[in-house]
Order: sequence, then structure tokens, then C-alpha cells
Amino acid sequence: MKIAMMTRWNVPSGQSSHAEPIGRAWLEMGHKLKVFAPAGMDLSLLYGQDELFVHRCYMQDIWGERERSDYFFDSRPFLEKDYEIFLVEMAVIMPMPELLSIFPQIKRKAKTILVVHETGLPKDPNWYKFDWDAIVCFDERYKDFLVKAFPREKLEIIPFPCHPPAHGDRKAARKLLGLPLDKKIVFAYGADSVYFHVDLLPVIEKLAKDYPVLFLLLTHHTQTAVPELKSKPKYFMVRDEMPTDDRLYTYLHASDAYIYYGRVSIDGVGVSSCVMTCLGAGRPVLVPGYCNFFDLSGKEVIKYRDFEDLEQKLRDVFDDTERVKESLAAAEEYAARYSAHEIASQFIKLFERARGERRARQPKRKSL
Repeated sequence: MKIAMMTRWNVPSGQSSHAEPIGRAWLEMGHKLKVFAPAGMDLSLLYGQDELFVHRCYMQDIWGERERSDYFFDSRPFLEKDYEIFLVEMAVIMPMPELLSIFPQIKRKAKTILVVHETGLPKDPNWYKFDWDAIVCFDERYKDFLVKAFPREKLEIIPFPCHPPAHGDRKAARKLLGLPLDKKIVFAYGADSVYFHVDLLPVIEKLAKDYPVLFLLLTHHTQTAVPELKSKPKYFMVRDEMPTDDRLYTYLHASDAYIYYGRVSIDGVGVSSCVMTCLGAGRPVLVPGYCNFFDLSGKEVIKYRDFEDLEQKLRDVFDDTERVKESLAAAEEYAARYSAHEIASQFIKLFERARGERRARQPKRKSL
């Protein structure tokens, strides 16, 4: 099958965390892939060199890029490349007016699929003008608001993909990363990790009275976080790095726990791409129970109510309690059930159904 994706790629983002593992699984399955990715700000975040199938042919419509003098949209790859499936990740951040202008030509040669990352119905009227053949969302919460804008029969639930289970040796990973061998390491990462996780200093200090604990943060915003963290060098380590998945899993394997922390819930609904990526590492994943990202989560994550409860849950992790072992087993089962390959297969089945429906609607030619 020949598939084209319009998405962010090779950069730290929820769209990339969804598109990349699925797209690479399609390649492993023998399908053809083309990626139409943005330039502009995304180029400053690149993990490395793009693959040959990646075409950076437009700028996104966020961060004020449309106002830049070098803003562009190159329609040629969309119109000239050969594909039979056209999938867009999170249309609201894409250059929708330009895409709308060529959308009829795209639909003449391909089935069109939207993947909804939006947390609710957008205000931009352009978002509602596309005639998608199918709309994919991650769970029933998304479907509940999407039925207000799209026919129910076009909506398809395909869960967010996970990194497949991949265990690693803690000691070997720490040696590779230059991390202390004698610490209980609590790990966090992300562009905003420093801003948020400074709040957890009191929790770490309390734990440090009973455990040799180290809080390790990865971010590319270290320069703004120095004042509060410099005073706690015994408990904190901050590294300026946004890792690829392989590198991320080395950090996870080096750690005793991964913590996702956010101050509040968001308006609408959401899924944490960071947590979905980390579930397969064989390390406890702690998340805030008050955040609606985790409304549908079960034992695969360990939920904490507040800072006091977080402290107790980390003690459980350090003491390797039965509850923690149950969570690890559930996380491994979850990551296997929703691995990128399994989710990629669900998309292929959707594409096949869409293509079959298209052929069924085409009038048969009369025989002479």
C-alpha cells in the first residue's frame, strides 16, 4: 500500500510520537511511505537527518510562522507524488487554507484520513471544511465531541501506540550514561519538565532523608531553570537533551521510576504521548490522578493524588512493593497490546475498508 502522511516528524511532539512508530511499522510491513513534514521552527528541533522519504514542503500555521516573510507551502509533493492513502495528523496546526485549495485533487487519487490530536472542537472554521473519508481518534472521549462535527459512521477509534516492551539492565545503562550506580533515580523529561518539576523539590528532599535519591531531568530549556536547581545539586541533575526513543529507553532503563507531572488538567480531553512511549521500558510510571490525560488508565500506571501521595508511591517503588509489581506487569501487557506494529495493523485494516468502499461506489462499466 502507498501511504502519505502530513505530520511533524523527527521532532519532539505528540504528533511525531504517534506518526513515527506507526510509519516505521508500515515500512517494516512492506508498505510504501512518504512523509510531508513542516519546515520553519521544526527544523531547529530535529533529532537528526531526515530519511529519504521525508519531504519538508510547507510551514505550519502556529508560532506566528504564517507572518514570516519566508512562509511557504509547496503543493508539488502533494500533487505529484504517488500515493493511495493520505493521512493528516492534527490538521489544526497545518496550513489549512493552502491544503483546502488542493484537497479536491488529493481526494481524486487517495482516500483521506484525519487523526485527531485536538483536545476539543477547534474554533477555526477551516477545520470543518475538509471532506475526510475517515476520522481517527484515540478513545470514546474524543468521539463524544467529534460526533457534533462529523457523521458517526466516519469516526474510528484506534488507540495511541506504545513502544513495544523492551527491558534493559540498570547498571549497564547507568555506566553508559555516566550516572551514579548507588542512587535511586527518578526520571522525567520533556520541553517543559524543568518548569513543572521544580514544584517537586520538597518531595525529593523528604525522600532523601531515607533513600539516596536523585531526580534526573532531561530538557532543552535548562538555561531558564538554573537558579532553583543549583541550590539542590545533591538531589537534582539536569541534562540539556531531547533524546530519540532508543536514547530515551537507555535513560528509562537506568532509572528506578519515570514520573509524569503536570499542575492541572487541560480543557477538553488528552493523551500523554510521553507516557505511551515510556510504558514498555519495564519501569514504574507515576502519573497525576487529577489530570484527565489518565481518565481511562488502569493499573499500567501508578496514579498519585497530591505531593504527599506521590511521596508514598515513590517509597513503594523504592521498596518494590506488590502494588508496584502488579503495575509493571500491567504496563508490559498494555504496551504489547497497543504496540506500534499492532496499531499500524489497525490502520491498514481501516485503509483497506476505505479503499473497498471507494471501489464499491464506482459505477461498473457496461460491456459492449
